[in-house]
Amino acid sequence: MSNYTKLKWYRFDIARRIRALDGEELIAELEEIIEEIKRKKLDRLGVFKVQIRELEQLIENEKAQPKRKGRQYDPFYIPYGGDGRVALFGLSNVGKSSLMNAITNAEVATGDYLNTTRQALAGTCVYENVKIQIIDLPGFLDFKEDWNISKQILRVARTCDSILLVIDLSMDVERQYNFLIKQLENARLIKDRETIYKFAIIATKGDLPCTEESFKKLKAMTDLAVCPISMKNKDSLDRLKKMLFETLNVVRVYTKKPKNQPDMEHPLVLPKGSTVKDVALKLHKDFLKFFNYARIWGKSCDFPGQRVGVGHTLEDEDIVEISTSQK
Repeated sequence: MSNYTKLKWYRFDIARRIRALDGEELIAELEEIIEEIKRKKLDRLGVFKVQIRELEQLIENEKAQPKRKGRQYDPFYIPYGGDGRVALFGLSNVGKSSLMNAITNAEVATGDYLNTTRQALAGTCVYENVKIQIIDLPGFLDFKEDWNISKQILRVARTCDSILLVIDLSMDVERQYNFLIKQLENARLIKDRETIYKFAIIATKGDLPCTEESFKKLKAMTDLAVCPISMKNKDSLDRLKKMLFETLNVVRVYTKKPKNQPDMEHPLVLPKGSTVKDVALKLHKDFLKFFNYARIWGKSCDFPGQRVGVGHTLEDEDIVEISTSQK
């Protein structure tokens, strides 16, 4: 398993462990997670060093919060949901909320004025049996830095598996891109051009006149994948859904019982690089305890129904059948 895949599993677990915590309970759990990483000597890996710094920053932020009685309303708190979580990250009035309405089940207020969205909002985008939680963050105002709001936006972005920069092709793309990258660097989500997050760009309003040159300029400025969209063009929205799935860096694994047809509607969604062992653990701990062999259909095998062991690495849309021997 690659270092990135190990970290992906850890991030899933961290999100689960701290989801309902705040105050002293949150600080204690974060400190325990850091100690656990060090006990396992994972802190020697660069990606885990970055993760530790982020956890330490969360501890500092929580300690700086004023003492509160009970749980207060947090307009930026959204429980983790779905098979992956993606943040829409951009300036105000670039079309994030309209995009949310177009690709998710959410109904987000939109308007031709700044700061229509004033809190973090969530919706679910479904792509080929994968449920992707989309977080619509309030837009930045690059002419009026409000660091209280900016910090909250970045706090939520840290809880996501990937971050999508939303850039309006009808406005100055260089100004937007440079501002957003600066925010990510200031928050140490990007440091020395390295990051543990997946980034891509959504280029909105591509159907407006004179945006073709802006798109070419944006493509020349960055190595990130750029997906141009129009709310009026269904094909462009379908391409966007595919890109959202790809930024999660996951695979869909379908399971089947011996002598039965596979369940092709409810895949296990796992980090890329996952193995048969990960599937067994996900299904039931006894599957690994009494594991005999697995049979595979799909891209990762040499022929349909190939027998493999627990260390076999799976690919997207593989079908797995696990055989156990009870003792």
